[in-house]
Amino acid sequence: MNLLDVIIFLVLLLAVWVFWQHRQQSESAQKHAVYYCKQQGLQFLDIRRDKTRWSFKGSQPGWRSTFKLGFSSDGETRYEGDLTLHNQKLVGVELPPFRMPGQ
Repeated sequence: MNLLDVIIFLVLLLAVWVFWQHRQQSESAQKHAVYYCKQQGLQFLDIRRDKTRWSFKGSQPGWRSTFKLGFSSDGETRYEGDLTLHNQKLVGVELPPFRMPGQ
């Protein structure tokens, strides 16, 4: 085993770790989104990753990601908001103005 083999192994290991972290964060984002929509009386439609970057929040390094949250308030109209996570923790939810049923 030479130095090139070690470097290739470490790069592959890093790629697997990054993939694993992103999958865990995506699953957490979906759980947060479903819970938030249920709490607000909205219909959850879908969620997708929009942006991801490495960041430091306080003294805790990790992935800060923004997800696009698709939801409906009346079952007919689709809206899209932002859900932000730092690692698995929900940082914030921003929704556009939407029409409530009966209004």
